[in-house]
Amino acid sequence: MKKIILLTLCLVSFAAQAQQVHFTPKLGVNIASMTNAEGTDSRIGLNAGVSGEISLTPDFAVEPGVFYSMQGITASESGVDMTWKNDYINVPVLAKYYLYEGLNLFAGPQVGFLINSEMDVKDSDVSASVDTKEMFKAIDFALVLGVGYQTAMGLNFSANYNLGLMNVIENGSANIAGVDIDLEGEETKHNVIQVSVGWRF
Repeated sequence: MKKIILLTLCLVSFAAQAQQVHFTPKLGVNIASMTNAEGTDSRIGLNAGVSGEISLTPDFAVEPGVFYSMQGITASESGVDMTWKNDYINVPVLAKYYLYEGLNLFAGPQVGFLINSEMDVKDSDVSASVDTKEMFKAIDFALVLGVGYQTAMGLNFSANYNLGLMNVIENGSANIAGVDIDLEGEETKHNVIQVSVGWRF
């Protein structure tokens, strides 16, 4: 958390020196998946946060941001429903290029900080939740690719794909609900489609 606060302060300090700065609170929907997870479905969740657009030229800007992102997977078999909830604070730093008026393309790296991981399982009779944070690395990296449209009145629309770049499974083993699980050789990456709406100030 200290790293996130320090990064945010640095971004604000840099933004204060720029000639034109806009802040855009955003709220959107995630369609999240994990690689090497056959037989599972996407987890539908929320993403929410704020970005700061720092204009360097009339057509080009840098856009850092801080977002809460609900990621993971779901599955259902023989009447049992499972949801694996991996929630992150994501910090993207994007290069943004305006093609025509408000239409823009953006891309850049993103670092994610895992704040919660749990597996929820339920059937018609019982439900249970297990903390699985020990299974996953504390930091994730992704490549963000997207397209957006900025209206003159301030309304902002964007859609992007976050491509996971690293294996998020911890090396070694983890103790989950009193059971030792061997994680050697296991690999998965987070991939997320995001559709968001915001208002630029």
